[in-house]
Amino acid sequence: MKKLLIISISLIIIFSGCFKKREITNLPLSPQEIEEAINYGRTKANLTFTEFTEKWTIDYGYEQGKGKVTLITPFLRIALLSKNATEKRQKIDMKVINLALKDIADKIVFKVTLYGDYPTFGRTAKFYLEYNNKKIQPLSAFMSPYSQFARDYTHISEGEVKFSNQGIPKTAKVKLFVVFIPYEKEKETTCSFEFDLSKYK
Repeated sequence: MKKLLIISISLIIIFSGCFKKREITNLPLSPQEIEEAINYGRTKANLTFTEFTEKWTIDYGYEQGKGKVTLITPFLRIALLSKNATEKRQKIDMKVINLALKDIADKIVFKVTLYGDYPTFGRTAKFYLEYNNKKIQPLSAFMSPYSQFARDYTHISEGEVKFSNQGIPKTAKVKLFVVFIPYEKEKETTCSFEFDLSKYK
């Protein structure tokens, strides 16, 4: 009985070790890349979010039916965590980093800012990703239910859209489509943002 118990415990330890190794190797960044992202966030912590994320953003300007989209890569996500920690004069927690990387490892994530012409336009906006002539529906899409109101009567809605990255290589060109649903009888309008994933850390 004791022998059986020892064997069982040994197997649990072995499989636990294998599982941990698998989790580590599945992280989308190497330890060196994680360190680089942390340093990037620390050294550029004085920048605004817009300035900080400029290299990962496509911005079509401030106009109804347009907007800007930031590709939140694993590198950028860790850099933003580092920036936030630096601003608060805190040390970045590696547990938080690992959780953030595991969460984003199987996804393509976009931060979206859209400009519309009525308060709830963000709720009705539709998203899809196009890769290799295929339409991919989002895993999730959240936009602020009520927009911010600008002085020139333009409404601003912000949110986040997530897609599965299954079958999409890191060198792929993908296109995010945003469909604006009209308030009354106007026609739907579509805006697209093309990202070459190979160009982004």
